[in-house]
Amino acid sequence: MSRKKNIFEFIRKQLSLFFVLLSVAFSSYSQQDTVRIDSDYQIMYCSANNGEILPMQEVQLLLEGPKDKKWYVSFSVNNSPAIILNGNIGIHFMNFYMSLFFRNTSDQIKNYHIELKKAWLADFTPIVIPEDSKSATIQVMPLAKPEINDYFPKAKTNSTQNYSAQISKNSSYEIWVPDGASLIEHKSTIKDKKQELDVKIKWPKNATNNYFKLIETDAFGCNSDTIFAGMEVVKSFTIDLGENKNICEGDSIVLSPEIDLPSDYSYLWSTGEVTKDITVSKNGNYHVSVTDLTDNQEIKADIDIVVHEKPSIKIEDRIIIDDNNPLFTLTDEASSYLWSNGSTDSEIKITESGSYSIRVESSHGCANSKSFYAKMESDLFNIHLPELIHMCGNEKLNLEPNLNINQEYQFEWSNGSTDSVINIDEAGEYWVKITDPDGFQKTGETEVDYHPNPIIDLGSDRVLWDQDSILLDAGNEGSDFIWNTGETSQTITAKSGGVFMVEVSDQYACSNKDTLYIDHRKGEKFGVFLGDDQIICSGDSVYVSPQLEGNPSLPLEYKWLGLNKNTAEVYLKNKGHYCLEIIDANGNVESDCIEITMLSTPEINLGQDLVSYPNQKIQLDAGTPNCFYKWSTGEITQKITLSTEGRFWVEVTTDQNCTSSDTIDIGFIENYPFVGLPKAFTPNGDGHNDKLFIRGGDVKEASLVIYNRLGHKLFETSNINTGWDGFFKGQLQDIDVYVYVLEVTFLDGKHVVKKGNVALLR
Repeated sequence: MSRKKNIFEFIRKQLSLFFVLLSVAFSSYSQQDTVRIDSDYQIMYCSANNGEILPMQEVQLLLEGPKDKKWYVSFSVNNSPAIILNGNIGIHFMNFYMSLFFRNTSDQIKNYHIELKKAWLADFTPIVIPEDSKSATIQVMPLAKPEINDYFPKAKTNSTQNYSAQISKNSSYEIWVPDGASLIEHKSTIKDKKQELDVKIKWPKNATNNYFKLIETDAFGCNSDTIFAGMEVVKSFTIDLGENKNICEGDSIVLSPEIDLPSDYSYLWSTGEVTKDITVSKNGNYHVSVTDLTDNQEIKADIDIVVHEKPSIKIEDRIIIDDNNPLFTLTDEASSYLWSNGSTDSEIKITESGSYSIRVESSHGCANSKSFYAKMESDLFNIHLPELIHMCGNEKLNLEPNLNINQEYQFEWSNGSTDSVINIDEAGEYWVKITDPDGFQKTGETEVDYHPNPIIDLGSDRVLWDQDSILLDAGNEGSDFIWNTGETSQTITAKSGGVFMVEVSDQYACSNKDTLYIDHRKGEKFGVFLGDDQIICSGDSVYVSPQLEGNPSLPLEYKWLGLNKNTAEVYLKNKGHYCLEIIDANGNVESDCIEITMLSTPEINLGQDLVSYPNQKIQLDAGTPNCFYKWSTGEITQKITLSTEGRFWVEVTTDQNCTSSDTIDIGFIENYPFVGLPKAFTPNGDGHNDKLFIRGGDVKEASLVIYNRLGHKLFETSNINTGWDGFFKGQLQDIDVYVYVLEVTFLDGKHVVKKGNVALLR
């Protein structure tokens, strides 16, 4: 408990004791003895100014008490616990000034209520305190608080500076400037319940240290604490870039000149930059020229920047530690080391696999850090792959490295695979890069050599006739042989029918097998021959008769496969592959095949028989170019021109000697000139005879009208090249006979009118 609280507690206990004694004291006392507050006291006080940290205002109240007696009185301020005025000393005077100290740090009027509580004589006789004189209320005014803005403790000689300040709305003010300075202007403006002051001061011509004052007097006549604004008047501004700087490689520093006077300045750095602050990261001397734009005064300053390299740490991301020599040493020169285990030596003893880090700091304070993973050699995996693998033929291999530690790995094979196992089917050098969960890698290599399987050809299946034998040779001299007959030689002699199989293995254990089937037949060997393959023209046929060799046992049976014929000779007229089997009396079967190739015959179409006009020529085209032609007229060209009527034919022969022909009849019209319509047309969309056209020659003008059976006009044209398509109002007409009226004027002026019927077919 503080000392003040101890005193208050002591007083409280003394008063309690006093009032207990007072209750049993004398039952009567003098009615003339009183203690009162003199009513003629000052009610309102200003707060103390120019005070210390907690300025206090002294307030004095005149108390009137018994004359020529020692008396005591207790009082309370704002209902605080009562205390005895003047303590145990008491009061020996009739009139006594009671001194109280109050402060007001708020912005409002503060009331202090002083109340006399008890009064008594030295013998504890109570003294009356009249009700109308037992209390007083004191008001302490708030302390005015003027504020100076835009203040800086320095100014340049003979310069003019503007300052601003704020005081209360209803206050007055006084400004004091030192000798040599002059108050050029000052004015006030009411804004937002405040009075804003604008002050302009011209400072002396000589450098000096001084101050100026601003005193505010509020509406109650109370003065503020006096504002002493210290001011140093100097001839020039100064620049401070600080001491020369050391930075570390990769770092940068901001150069910012500190100027001791506020003004409007421009900047020009040796780097060419014109901003106040610049950021640098390189060695060099940097200087700046600063110009005060108000009077063009220029001041220069410079600073040296030294860039130091960070210490290098030559440690791989992953290192392998020898189990027998677990010390790992850094040889880089540096000021200090700090390992992740707390060691500050240049070396560290690593006895178990794990993550480690090192921080190295140079004498210039440049630091570098490195994290790495260390693995004990005994904890690192090993790869086992054979140096050489021999493979045979089309054999495939699942190549998988043998790893001595069971853990998760990542694989990267030379063929791009990331699987743990790869499938190999060709020779070559293969490698695999394996990464363990901690990022450590090892590479294993192997070579795969492919050897072809032995080639064995015992030939096609054989027929062994009575008294015959066959030598079977497996080839591949120097290899190992195993026959299904139990023999192990390269060749064996077969004297009977059956299945013969041999397995051959070379020096690389590459093996292969071949099987031969021998059919043993009774009787004598015979053969069947159908002759050479045949080429015929389309529409022709070829006669095929088999030729026999040897002495087959009669009778013989013939089977033409796919023709359902059992005769010896056949005529073949279609393209295809034809085979004949002949079976002798012992059941032996021999066969032969023949291929029939069909050549195309030229397609000739001289068209329908023609009717033309006298004195007009007709051209016939045999088609099928690049052939040989023979006309009934004796001509040999692809096309001929005729002007006479009759029957004409042509034969066309290809270079493969295939021939085709066609015939046409040609007649001429006697009534000339001719004009008319066909008997019918077929508007079915097949591109042939789809429209009904006027036919004739030497036509100058023509008119064609088509009617149906009811006499309704369906079509009309005056253009010989415009035909009727069988439609009327978008609807194809029915199959029927329609009436036409045709008027024609020929080039020679002859006029013809024809009427008739035409059939619409589909």
